[in-house]
Amino acid sequence: MRTAVVCALLCAATLLGPSAAASAPQAPPPAVSVSVAVTDGVNDTEAGKRLDYRITVHNLGPTDVHRARIEQEMPATTTSATAPGGTVEGRGTGEQKVIWRSDLPAHDIQVFTATAVLGDRTDLTTTAAPGSMRAAATVCVYVGGSFAPTACSGDLDDLPETHPERGGGDGWVWWAVGAVAVALLGPGVVRAVRRRAAARH
Repeated sequence: MRTAVVCALLCAATLLGPSAAASAPQAPPPAVSVSVAVTDGVNDTEAGKRLDYRITVHNLGPTDVHRARIEQEMPATTTSATAPGGTVEGRGTGEQKVIWRSDLPAHDIQVFTATAVLGDRTDLTTTAAPGSMRAAATVCVYVGGSFAPTACSGDLDDLPETHPERGGGDGWVWWAVGAVAVALLGPGVVRAVRRRAAARH
C-alpha cells in the first residue's frame, strides 16, 4: 500500500513539475546594445576618386550577438566597390551595397573595411547644397534576422558642382547672331547713309 502511495505521489510530482516550471515567470532576454561608426577620412571628393571606408561596430552589451548583419549603402555615383570578408551586391551605378555577417562578442569591437570608386554624376539639375552635392554612405547593423536596424551611421563628402557655364554659351550665341546681322545689314546701312548725304548736297 505504501509503495502504491509513493508511486502515485512521484507520478503526480513528475506531471506537475514541468507545468509549474512553465508557469514560472521567465527572465527577459538581455537587451542588445550595439553602436556603429563609418568614416572615409576625407570631407570632399570628386569623380574618379577612391574612397576607403572604415566601419567600427561595438557590442556594448554583456551578451554575445550571433550572425549580425552589417550593411553599407555606397554613394549614388559608385561605379565599383570592394569589401574584404563581405559581399558586394548590385552592379549598376547607384545600386552598390556591401553586406557582412559576423558574430559580435560581448563588449567586443569589430572593424570592417570597404572601398568605393566614384563616377560622374548623371543628374546635374539638383544639388544638396549651394555649389555642391554629397557623396553619402550609410551603414546599419541588423540583429537576429530583424528588418529594423539596431544601429546606423553615415558619412558625407562634398562633391564639386559641375554645371556647364550657361552664361558663356549664351554669350557666344549672341556674338554669332550679331556678326551675321552686321554682315547682312551693314552694306545696306552704308548705302542709305550715302544717299541721304548726297540728297542734302
